[in-house]
Amino acid sequence: MVSIASRASWGARFRDGDIGLSGLAAEVIFHHTVTATLPATATVAQERAQMQHLESIGQNRFGQGISYNLIIFPSGRAYQGVSWGRRGTHTGGRNSTARGIAFAGNFDQHQLSAQALATAAAIYRHGRGRWWRTDAPVRGHRDVSATACPGRHITGATLAQIRAGSTQSQPAPPPTPANPPLSGRVDVNVNLPLLDLRNAQNVSVSTPGVALLQGLLMAHRLGPDGLVGSTGRPTGVAGGRTREIFLQFQRNNNLTPDAICGPLSWRALLTPFQP
Repeated sequence: MVSIASRASWGARFRDGDIGLSGLAAEVIFHHTVTATLPATATVAQERAQMQHLESIGQNRFGQGISYNLIIFPSGRAYQGVSWGRRGTHTGGRNSTARGIAFAGNFDQHQLSAQALATAAAIYRHGRGRWWRTDAPVRGHRDVSATACPGRHITGATLAQIRAGSTQSQPAPPPTPANPPLSGRVDVNVNLPLLDLRNAQNVSVSTPGVALLQGLLMAHRLGPDGLVGSTGRPTGVAGGRTREIFLQFQRNNNLTPDAICGPLSWRALLTPFQP
């Protein structure tokens, strides 16, 4: 489980939502705060100041303190906003039935960090059956309202990866057919890059798509001791460890073990997690 800093730790000053909620949330909705995007190396003090700023924004807009249930920073640290059992003001018409999680920053302009993505997946996984239903969908704010939130760099594939992280605590997904036919269309809502990991054991590879690949390999329950050393979370940087686990995945699925993640490999990786 990822640690979540309490409201008291960052100095919450205003009310904790407006009413208490009972039962499990029906869905989890992701947002971005459209405030300053701190670097992944930001200090806890900087993040606490940002939390107080976000609380002031929510208080000025709605009079109920901070709007979101949880805020995740690029560092991967997470802070409690509105308590899970209290109603916030994150998503119009859904505040009583959904829980709102926000990535701190502007993700129309910036890429989501691997640390923040890994934290979101871990929290979604931990919250299943605890804060939201075990089958609760993961949605972006734009999926339920006329808005660009949570930003163009948080794609449908990003949200699918967050939800796919939950498979680590469930039975393994059904086996993927070997070499699925090219005529079988899998819409992943994103143009996935060609990843060449052939030399990753000698030179680390850091290109778009690496963090997604690492997260999907984890979701397929490969590398039980962690893909990227002792952290066990996507880093967005592929070395020899990621390369070897990806080769294992290709062999398991009767794909050519060439350490190149192209259309067939992406399809095999994503198929079990498509809606």
